[in-house]
Amino acid sequence: MATIRYLFTHKSDLKWGIITRTVGMQDVAPGSSYPIGDHPEDYLFMTNKGRTLREFQIIYIIKGGGWFVSAHQERTLLKAGDAIILYPDEWHNYAPDPTTGWSEAWIGFNGSFAEELLNKFFPDKSKPIHHVGISNSLCNAYTKAFEVADDQMPAYQQQLAGYIALIITSIFARSQQLPYINNPDTDNINFAIKLMRQNLNCELHMEEVAAQAGMGYSKFRKTFKDYTGYAPAQYFLRLKMERAKDYLLNSPLSCKEIAYRLGFDSASHFNKMFRLHEHQTPIEYRGRLLQDSE
Repeated sequence: MATIRYLFTHKSDLKWGIITRTVGMQDVAPGSSYPIGDHPEDYLFMTNKGRTLREFQIIYIIKGGGWFVSAHQERTLLKAGDAIILYPDEWHNYAPDPTTGWSEAWIGFNGSFAEELLNKFFPDKSKPIHHVGISNSLCNAYTKAFEVADDQMPAYQQQLAGYIALIITSIFARSQQLPYINNPDTDNINFAIKLMRQNLNCELHMEEVAAQAGMGYSKFRKTFKDYTGYAPAQYFLRLKMERAKDYLLNSPLSCKEIAYRLGFDSASHFNKMFRLHEHQTPIEYRGRLLQDSE
């Protein structure tokens, strides 16, 4: 069964930078012909020829499997949890496996902001397939987008722009997070971060943190940096700087008192580290905030 909406736009929609052209969800039973149903001329394709679109589309395989090929991607098998980005003017072809069928959701769009987002997060056309796994939040985003497209209440195009941004960023985030889901190292890293937060008032040796997290230091340092983007010692120092900014904003504590509470050996060392990270002294930071609040 297919539920598909093809949408028209008003010139006022252009200012948002994302214009939704189509939203759809469908279940393709094993052995069914594909594509299903009738479609406007711009969207027609046959799996023996493929097609080229004038818009972006993001397809999400929710169940089953199949295959995909494009001008930049050799024929590749698809499985549930795969997201495929179709680029404008890029020849492509795909279909479900006739032995399994599939359930798919898609959304088609264009616009300057949409292009900017995709160029930022997914600039490589040679990698249009993204393994993101089955995500309830991503499924819900497609479902909600279809409901909005179906109702077509005032400003529905603007609302759909939000769902498209959510889908793009969710696929990017899931592709980054998937290696850490059900990974025991993730629990170890989160334990280390919790330990750091509980000990901002002292100096922690990262080798000791790694040991308490149950990891060798070399693996701990690499895994921690892959997970957070920072080496452990850098992350710990950033936590201290964030706490320092909280003290400067919400307390009358002097720099010397803040330095003591955060385990620095002197106020001058604290001032040096703060200036290195914030490009201003603690006094300047506090003064500017007070000035901005007046």
